[in-house]
Amino acid sequence: MHSTLYLLQFGSLIFTVIMALILIMSRLYVAKYYKRYERSRWFLISAFLLLSIHFLLQMIFDFRVNGEDVGAVVNILFYTPVTFLISYAVLNLECGREMLRSHLRVGLVGYFLILVVCGLGYISSKSLHIGGALYLMDALFLSCMLYFIFIPTREIRRTYKVIEGNTSGDMLSYLLYVKTGFTLLCLSAILVPFTIVSTVALYPTAPLVLGLLLLFVVNFIAIGYKVPMLQTIQDNYEEGGTESASKPVKKERITSDRASHIKMLLEKWVSNNCFLETELSLSSLSIALGISRRELSVYFECHEQTTFRVWLSNIRFLAAKRLILEHPEYSNDAISAACGFSSRAQLYNIFRDKEGMTPKEYLLKHRGQ
Repeated sequence: MHSTLYLLQFGSLIFTVIMALILIMSRLYVAKYYKRYERSRWFLISAFLLLSIHFLLQMIFDFRVNGEDVGAVVNILFYTPVTFLISYAVLNLECGREMLRSHLRVGLVGYFLILVVCGLGYISSKSLHIGGALYLMDALFLSCMLYFIFIPTREIRRTYKVIEGNTSGDMLSYLLYVKTGFTLLCLSAILVPFTIVSTVALYPTAPLVLGLLLLFVVNFIAIGYKVPMLQTIQDNYEEGGTESASKPVKKERITSDRASHIKMLLEKWVSNNCFLETELSLSSLSIALGISRRELSVYFECHEQTTFRVWLSNIRFLAAKRLILEHPEYSNDAISAACGFSSRAQLYNIFRDKEGMTPKEYLLKHRGQ
């Protein structure tokens, strides 16, 4: 049993070191530098290095061999900051400074209480066999885990609304990465308590948790290729966006003269075919027009009764319809690229939604008229 446990810990050590190295090397493959993403990447690297230290200490001092309760104490002391670092890395991409500070305070207070309970138990028992104090430690640990899962889940839902209205790119892939990655993380968090309390349960659950963490890392690296999406999220806060979905949004208005001026600028922007750029956002449009992002957002909401994303999709949709009829020999890939869609799937989806048919069916229908 001891040799098998040692091999499992050694394998886990090698795995976590490799994950840290992969995250370090991933910087070489991300085309654009984004400060927040880089910060999150280093939080994750720190988490995996801390896990590596944990497994190394387990191998050296044989905590599990000294008793299930001793192993549980050591696991809680390491897994709490690891889970915090990972959840903080996720939140760092999804929310503003106020929420991050709040998350940091809760994490520090929770871990401080765990250390206090552990310290009092150690003083009382003169060893890591801290008796009933372990149950309180376990309760505090589970409370922290639930908090670390709940807050990022809420912010990911809010992020969807931000991206949906303020960017033109294919957000399905971004949302797939985020949701898939965090789902894997949640599954890992659910399985962790089983590895803490029982050595027998450790053998089937530990490899599964490590596998889920690997998939999470792959998803995180993939998010690094969606820098415009990440920038759109942060721009929402820098322009005074809501700190969380629970806070009300203050309604604003612009004068009719100002709205007419903005409309004229938008028409000129469209006539110059500036909408053909694939990775557009409300922020990049505001820079191009010399109008604040907030004012543009108010204009689309109050005077167009839509969002930037829907407005731009309609512009590209009209351009795609014209191009299909003028050049029937063009493939769907060529049409989607020529009209600014980030993928053929976007072109298909908008034709399905607005015409109830595919681009090819639309062409055949109008050719027969």
